[in-house]
Amino acid sequence: MQNLETTFQHLESILVSIAFFAVTAILLIAILNFILKMRLINSGQTDPEVLKVLSNSFNQKIAPLKWGIILLSSGIGLILIYFIPSANQYESPLPYGIEMIFIAIGFLAYYFIANTRRDA
Repeated sequence: MQNLETTFQHLESILVSIAFFAVTAILLIAILNFILKMRLINSGQTDPEVLKVLSNSFNQKIAPLKWGIILLSSGIGLILIYFIPSANQYESPLPYGIEMIFIAIGFLAYYFIANTRRDA
Protein backbone atom coordinates (compact mmCIF):
# COMPACT_ATOMS: atom_id res chain seq x y z
CA MET A 1 0.00 0.00 0.00
CA GLN A 2 2.84 2.36 0.83
CA ASN A 3 4.48 1.66 -2.55
CA LEU A 4 1.27 2.69 -4.29
CA GLU A 5 1.09 5.92 -2.29
CA THR A 6 4.67 6.87 -3.17
CA THR A 7 3.93 6.07 -6.81
CA PHE A 8 0.96 8.43 -6.79
CA GLN A 9 3.07 11.10 -5.10
CA HIS A 10 5.69 10.80 -7.83
CA LEU A 11 3.01 10.79 -10.50
CA GLU A 12 1.43 13.88 -8.97
CA SER A 13 4.71 15.78 -9.02
CA ILE A 14 5.34 14.76 -12.63
CA LEU A 15 1.86 15.82 -13.73
CA VAL A 16 2.15 19.18 -11.96
CA SER A 17 5.49 19.77 -13.69
CA ILE A 18 4.05 18.86 -17.09
CA ALA A 19 1.01 21.07 -16.56
CA PHE A 20 3.19 24.00 -15.48
CA PHE A 21 5.41 23.56 -18.53
CA ALA A 22 2.42 23.30 -20.90
CA VAL A 23 0.72 26.42 -19.53
CA THR A 24 3.98 28.36 -19.66
CA ALA A 25 4.63 27.26 -23.25
CA ILE A 26 1.11 28.15 -24.40
CA LEU A 27 1.30 31.59 -22.80
CA LEU A 28 4.74 32.23 -24.24
CA ILE A 29 3.64 31.24 -27.75
CA ALA A 30 0.56 33.45 -27.52
CA ILE A 31 2.59 36.45 -26.33
CA LEU A 32 5.25 35.99 -29.00
CA ASN A 33 2.63 35.64 -31.75
CA PHE A 34 0.96 38.85 -30.55
CA ILE A 35 4.27 40.72 -30.52
CA LEU A 36 5.09 39.48 -34.02
CA LYS A 37 1.71 40.54 -35.39
CA MET A 38 2.00 43.97 -33.78
CA ARG A 39 5.47 44.49 -35.24
CA LEU A 40 4.24 43.52 -38.70
CA ILE A 41 1.26 45.87 -38.47
CA ASN A 42 3.37 48.75 -37.10
CA SER A 43 5.96 48.34 -39.86
CA GLY A 44 3.27 48.59 -42.53
CA GLN A 45 3.32 44.92 -43.51
CA THR A 46 -0.44 44.55 -43.67
CA ASP A 47 -0.44 42.21 -46.64
CA PRO A 48 -3.51 39.99 -46.25
CA GLU A 49 -1.54 36.88 -47.24
CA VAL A 50 1.02 37.42 -44.47
CA LEU A 51 -1.67 37.95 -41.85
CA LYS A 52 -3.53 34.87 -43.12
CA VAL A 53 -0.41 32.72 -42.78
CA LEU A 54 0.14 33.99 -39.24
CA SER A 55 -3.47 33.29 -38.32
CA ASN A 56 -3.25 29.75 -39.70
CA SER A 57 0.06 28.95 -38.01
CA PHE A 58 -1.86 27.51 -35.06
CA ASN A 59 -4.47 25.14 -36.43
CA GLN A 60 -7.20 24.90 -33.81
CA LYS A 61 -8.75 21.83 -35.37
CA ILE A 62 -5.70 19.61 -35.07
CA ALA A 63 -3.95 21.06 -31.99
CA PRO A 64 -6.11 19.14 -29.48
CA LEU A 65 -5.34 15.96 -31.42
CA LYS A 66 -1.62 16.59 -30.94
CA TRP A 67 -1.90 16.99 -27.20
CA GLY A 68 -4.27 14.06 -26.91
CA ILE A 69 -1.86 11.74 -28.71
CA ILE A 70 1.15 12.99 -26.74
CA LEU A 71 -0.61 12.68 -23.38
CA LEU A 72 -1.95 9.24 -24.27
CA SER A 73 1.45 7.93 -25.30
CA SER A 74 3.18 9.44 -22.25
CA GLY A 75 0.51 7.91 -20.00
CA ILE A 76 1.10 4.51 -21.57
CA GLY A 77 4.81 5.00 -20.93
CA LEU A 78 4.17 5.79 -17.25
CA ILE A 79 1.99 2.71 -16.91
CA LEU A 80 4.69 0.57 -18.50
CA ILE A 81 7.31 2.01 -16.12
CA TYR A 82 5.14 1.00 -13.18
CA PHE A 83 5.08 -2.65 -14.28
CA ILE A 84 8.81 -3.02 -15.04
CA PRO A 85 10.55 -4.10 -11.81
CA SER A 86 14.01 -2.73 -12.66
CA ALA A 87 12.55 0.71 -13.50
CA ASN A 88 11.51 1.26 -9.87
CA GLN A 89 15.08 1.54 -8.64
CA TYR A 90 16.02 4.97 -7.37
CA GLU A 91 19.12 5.65 -9.50
CA SER A 92 17.95 3.90 -12.65
CA PRO A 93 17.82 5.95 -15.89
CA LEU A 94 15.46 3.38 -17.40
CA PRO A 95 12.19 5.22 -16.55
CA TYR A 96 13.42 8.39 -18.23
CA GLY A 97 14.37 6.49 -21.37
CA ILE A 98 11.05 4.67 -21.52
CA GLU A 99 9.10 7.89 -21.05
CA MET A 100 11.14 9.72 -23.69
CA ILE A 101 10.55 6.89 -26.17
CA PHE A 102 6.80 6.96 -25.63
CA ILE A 103 6.62 10.76 -25.90
CA ALA A 104 8.62 10.56 -29.13
CA ILE A 105 6.22 7.91 -30.43
CA GLY A 106 3.36 10.30 -29.65
CA PHE A 107 5.02 13.14 -31.56
CA LEU A 108 5.75 10.86 -34.52
CA ALA A 109 2.17 9.57 -34.56
CA TYR A 110 0.90 13.15 -34.56
CA TYR A 111 3.30 14.09 -37.36
CA PHE A 112 2.12 11.25 -39.59
CA ILE A 113 -1.56 11.93 -38.85
CA ALA A 114 -1.14 15.66 -39.50
CA ASN A 115 0.62 15.01 -42.80
CA THR A 116 -2.07 12.64 -44.01
CA ARG A 117 -4.81 15.14 -43.03
CA ARG A 118 -2.96 18.01 -44.75
CA ASP A 119 -2.52 16.02 -47.98
CA ALA A 120 -6.18 14.99 -48.06
